[in-house]
Amino acid sequence: MKTRSPDNATAASAVQSAEAARGKARPAALWNNLITMLGAMIVAVSVCLILTFVLFSFISPSGNPYLDIVGYMVLPALLVIGLIICPVGILVAHLRRRMGMRRLVLSVRSTAIFMGVSFFLILPIVGVSSYQGYHYTESTQFCANVCHAVMEPQGTTYEMSPHARVSCAECHIGTGASPFVKSKLSGLRQVYAALAETYSRPIAPAINELRPARETCEQCHWPQRFFGDQLVTIQQFGSDEANTSIRLRMHLKTGGSDRSTGPPSGIHWHMSLGFKVEYVAVDEHLQDIPWVRIIDDTTGEERIYRSDGKPHDSPPPDGTRRTVDCMDCHNRPAHKFRSPDRTVDAALSVDSRLQSLPFAKREAVRALVRPYTSKADGLAGVAEDIRQFYSVQQPENWSTRRADIERLEAAAVGIYRANFFPEMNVNWRTYPDNIGHKFFPGCFRCHDDKHVDAAGNAISQECAACHEFLPTGGEDDSHSLVRASEFVHPYSLEGPHATMRCDRCHTGGIAPQASCEGCHEQQHEFRAGMLAAFDSPELPPDPMLEVVDCEGCHDLSQPTNIDTIDLACMDCHEDEEDRFEGMLASWRREVDQMFHDAEVHTDDAGRRLLKTLRDAGPMHNIEATRILVRSLTSEPGSSTAP
Repeated sequence: MKTRSPDNATAASAVQSAEAARGKARPAALWNNLITMLGAMIVAVSVCLILTFVLFSFISPSGNPYLDIVGYMVLPALLVIGLIICPVGILVAHLRRRMGMRRLVLSVRSTAIFMGVSFFLILPIVGVSSYQGYHYTESTQFCANVCHAVMEPQGTTYEMSPHARVSCAECHIGTGASPFVKSKLSGLRQVYAALAETYSRPIAPAINELRPARETCEQCHWPQRFFGDQLVTIQQFGSDEANTSIRLRMHLKTGGSDRSTGPPSGIHWHMSLGFKVEYVAVDEHLQDIPWVRIIDDTTGEERIYRSDGKPHDSPPPDGTRRTVDCMDCHNRPAHKFRSPDRTVDAALSVDSRLQSLPFAKREAVRALVRPYTSKADGLAGVAEDIRQFYSVQQPENWSTRRADIERLEAAAVGIYRANFFPEMNVNWRTYPDNIGHKFFPGCFRCHDDKHVDAAGNAISQECAACHEFLPTGGEDDSHSLVRASEFVHPYSLEGPHATMRCDRCHTGGIAPQASCEGCHEQQHEFRAGMLAAFDSPELPPDPMLEVVDCEGCHDLSQPTNIDTIDLACMDCHEDEEDRFEGMLASWRREVDQMFHDAEVHTDDAGRRLLKTLRDAGPMHNIEATRILVRSLTSEPGSSTAP
């Protein structure tokens, strides 16, 4: 057996001692540890993924909002996390080694070199990614598509609006550090609401959070150069079998504020450079405006108009106070949800074949206004409703004009897709549109003849102040070059109907039947004893239901009150004056007392029933009113309300 000599053993021991000494003299670099290596791995992977994303962005024909979130936000965040982990690992290694060694000059130098090289290599990548990420969060794609379910209504209507080339951020955020910080802090709350699904349905209007119009609208629409009027032509179709065409031409007095072209006039007078118009609204949608003030900047004179009956020198009511600018009338410039009535009119106006399809207007609108629980159900249901009508009710057209029916289906489905969002409870009625006054109060919020100043002068409701109606060019006016005419409603409007707001009948959906029952359906059903809200107990019809119609009591040429209706009664019962004179007045006193007693002895459900009864008109069926109110007071604190 061969053994190592003493000299060889001594030499080997000396070599080992020297190597151990060199190891102690030159310890391993601080970055050579598990934590730092993990951070470096995250950095390397992040850099590779970011470079891949950049390459993919160059060759991809279109962006993807969800992929952009990863590329511009998630990957840079991972890169920064990796860079933070690296020095943490080095610090941990440093603390552990310091417990056994004092001198770390070489290792600290190596660490400094490693950190410096890493910093200068990674800094450009982080900077570019952060810059692109900032701009991406300001992009329309990010606002409209990332939170798809929440912002789908706004994103869809934005793409179809005249302002589709104006980014969301230009109106909703603005430029500079302050708007950026404010929007990002608000964005964190909104992201949480989206993830937790605690957001409101529908999303509340943002008019109070928008940038001032002078910073947005007026950058393109210059108030000093508002002038001139417009010729507007509106094509409408009836809901009858022939889709009767109705053409309306208006001279719209847009006017302006440029004093070099004349005094401020027309609709844009509200934006006049020489006046300031302020108002207070007491509701969220700025529709109920009881207080208006107009200030002449030249003289300082001010006029206050109120509709709440309070003295004009009383403090303004509590609510939202605004100075009129573009957004108070043009409040849906990029997110307009169009009504079925208007959109179906537009579809028919560009397709002559649909105009000749029987009941095309009526059936398309009817299919669109039907309630659906989801977008998919609505798209399928609209097409099915139209198909069902023509296949069952119009078999001849179903067999001979199938292609035209399919065109109507496609048009209606397109309208539904662009304007109806059941999951967010959004349709054309959700957000009031203040332009005009047909489907919403609009101009009539102030121009209602009810806002009066201290001298009793009202804000005018005169039609000619804003527009004049022109002949349509038919045979009757073919020889007239210039002639203005008054608007003539298709149905004769008398008494209180002549001064009613348009939106009370015109909702943008199914047109009301041109009869008393068409608008006053609730009153008609109650008079017949079959109003659905009053299921129990069974109600008798009004004894005079088959004898006296609405016009028998309501003479629209006379004021609507108990005295005039009582006189109408006496026209038939003149031989029974002692029995019937003053009967309606006694009924009114009886009803007022019954309602007073019932309010005290019923619960919330009963009070809701009483409100419905007031709306239906308790005098339309006095015996049914007695039965209903007695049912509420028979057992104090209980009700038979559904």
